[in-house]
Amino acid sequence: MKALRFIGMLLALVALSISPTTSNAQTYKGSIEGGRTLHTDDMGLFSTTDIYTTHGFQFNPYLYVGAGAGIRLGDSYTAIPIYADVNYTMLKKKVSPFIDAKIGYSLLDASGFYMNPGVGVNWNFYKGLSVFLKVGYTYNANPCDDWIKPNEMGWVSEQNKTDIYPHGVSVSIGFGF
Repeated sequence: MKALRFIGMLLALVALSISPTTSNAQTYKGSIEGGRTLHTDDMGLFSTTDIYTTHGFQFNPYLYVGAGAGIRLGDSYTAIPIYADVNYTMLKKKVSPFIDAKIGYSLLDASGFYMNPGVGVNWNFYKGLSVFLKVGYTYNANPCDDWIKPNEMGWVSEQNKTDIYPHGVSVSIGFGF
């Protein structure tokens, strides 16, 4: 039932983002970004591959507000964050620093509160098209239950179950349109 609700929300988000009322090139803005999050906890160092798409409105040259969804993939770990996004660009220049915050809810493994604040640099290279690089911190409130880690000999067993908190430093690169 949760999966159907998620698919319905995702379809509604896509339908709203491509409707004629939001396709105005002066106010609509979208982005696709991908990167990695490096995690550390009692299990050691591991990482997830993160892919996000965000769509919303550029209210002025500095303030953007939107909504989006993504997927976070790791070994035996999958999460789907759904979030609101606020981005503040500090300068009205071709290359400009920005601050960004994604806040929402993560589904599947480690479901619960999700947050990803970050800072970065945006390069507007052609009429509303841009490339950006961002560093931030990804936070999930709930642990991923029953993660099975190998023991000293490399063997995996049910006795080695542990909870992991899939949050850590994230680095991403993206394309804005």
